[in-house]
Amino acid sequence: MEILEQIAREAEENTQVPAYPRSVEKVIAAVMSSSDFWKIVDLSDEPLPLVAEILKLLNKRDLVVFEGDQILLTEAGAELASKAKIEPFASHVCPRCKGRGVVIDDLKEAYEKFLKIQEERPPAIHQFDQGYVTPENTFARVALADSRGDLRGKKVIVLGDDDLMSIALALSGLPEKVTILEIDERLVNFIKEVSDKYNLGIDARVHDLRQPLPEDVVGAYDTFFTDPPETVEAIKAFVGRGVATLKAERCAGYFGVTRRESSLDKWRRIQKVLLDMGLVITDLIHNFNEYVNWDYYEEMRGWQLTPVKKAPEDIWYRSTQFRVETVRGFKGFNEPIVGDIYNDAESSTT
Repeated sequence: MEILEQIAREAEENTQVPAYPRSVEKVIAAVMSSSDFWKIVDLSDEPLPLVAEILKLLNKRDLVVFEGDQILLTEAGAELASKAKIEPFASHVCPRCKGRGVVIDDLKEAYEKFLKIQEERPPAIHQFDQGYVTPENTFARVALADSRGDLRGKKVIVLGDDDLMSIALALSGLPEKVTILEIDERLVNFIKEVSDKYNLGIDARVHDLRQPLPEDVVGAYDTFFTDPPETVEAIKAFVGRGVATLKAERCAGYFGVTRRESSLDKWRRIQKVLLDMGLVITDLIHNFNEYVNWDYYEEMRGWQLTPVKKAPEDIWYRSTQFRVETVRGFKGFNEPIVGDIYNDAESSTT
């Protein structure tokens, strides 16, 4: 419909985020399913800055109304949805595995230990754009990697460890060696204390990933985990660092990419970067990663863009789990990183 095209075009002009009539449809469908801004972002699966702008444009046209902290479809909005054949979202996700395709039953003993350990973790801080997934989610990553044959007897490195992946991996007893490189000294000290207490043998080091990797980790590992910032350049840098740690062909890497800060246009560029590194994307699991709400939400860019001011209550920030594997001719990235690679028009948590 022409009005959907107009709103998409105007939203893209105002935000510099790629927008399509389908983007507007998804936001309307989300409003039909929830009046909560954060849930609307979650359901629409579009970048937060774009969702906020589309909602403002819908409001300008009297298609949605902002009542207190609620976002509601007007009678005119409902009529538009009917004409455009837009329906509320329906979910058919498996309630047991939450759509991840793995369960953590065989890791229960290690998981129970992890639950108690992670209660003492340092809180996420804005300085390092931190945010961590649920404990169950952390172990689901372990289960996924084990299902793919990437842990048992392998040397594993974690680049940045908000999620305490190193502790979960070591508690599982599956890898031969676990190393982490992390900029936040608080996290490194915490992981070292846990490692000593439980005799986990984690090699935990303070390292700023904007700097080249320590020589002894280059080409020394079978599997890497990282959770990079959401710009194309940041993913090139951080995933590239991970690739640089790998020994040979047919080694694996795991990381997440969200739709909350990445349009499909950006995803296309990201996937090209991965292919150019000599990586094959073997797995893409939608909304695999669920992030616990962080305390500094009022400091982030997304809060300034919200059309209504309400603290997020439920999980809204999710990401797709990528698994990649190296083939002949793969090449990592280990050059110094200069300039701001953490922000673009689609960023919202920085």
